[in-house]
Amino acid sequence: MDYVKQHNYVISLTRETKRRKHIEQEFGQQNIPFSFFDAVTPDRIEDIAKKFNITLDRSTNAKLCDGEIGCALSHIALWDLAVENDLDYINIFEDDIHLGENAKALLEVDYLSDDIDVLKLEANGKMVFRAPKPAKYDRKIYPMTFKQSGTAGYTVTAKGAKYLLKQVKNKPLEVAIDSLIFEDFLNLEGYKVVQLSPGICVQDFVVNPDKPFESTLQKGRELVCENQTKFSAFERIMNEFMRLKRKLFMKQVPFK
Repeated sequence: MDYVKQHNYVISLTRETKRRKHIEQEFGQQNIPFSFFDAVTPDRIEDIAKKFNITLDRSTNAKLCDGEIGCALSHIALWDLAVENDLDYINIFEDDIHLGENAKALLEVDYLSDDIDVLKLEANGKMVFRAPKPAKYDRKIYPMTFKQSGTAGYTVTAKGAKYLLKQVKNKPLEVAIDSLIFEDFLNLEGYKVVQLSPGICVQDFVVNPDKPFESTLQKGRELVCENQTKFSAFERIMNEFMRLKRKLFMKQVPFK
């Protein structure tokens, strides 16, 4: 495979034929070139983690299930692929997304400034829409200053891939990958994340709420739910305050 020319990758388990067929249709409709990236399965977790010297907890006290660990390592492996193959950017997707209008042109991210690390492509959650900069096709990019969730679609620049790898290498993996990229790292010096709005992809449950693709992670998450860190009284108050802030001052990222 010519990684130098390929910028679009979709993380997918090899056995998920229904999801893969869906992705082939979504990307094919807009003639967007892409490659599947075989998701890291439980039998490969230790080897991939060892490559990056990432410490894992797979005990009965683990905070992440194997599926979440494999998902995180799949994303990390793609950041590494971008660095190793000197890609100027890489677009990473999960295999249950729907694409919006003009996706092919918008995935050629020539509208990003050199200081950007990550561009979120997914319409998911709410944010404060301030200090916009133009993108293409009546879309804008906004600085992300408040935590988001989801890694169903995002761009990592060459600068961003190196930065993210530096943050995860030689450390324990204790939270889900979206929490790292769009929450834990947000206040780090030199890390800049922006949101494309309207977003150009959404997960299937948004488009098909009655019959979405079955979650491949939900059962595993339920097994480790009791191991999650419990919030203190102060943290619960702060979470409620932030919930109200979202409701009053933030608007939903639209999909187009």
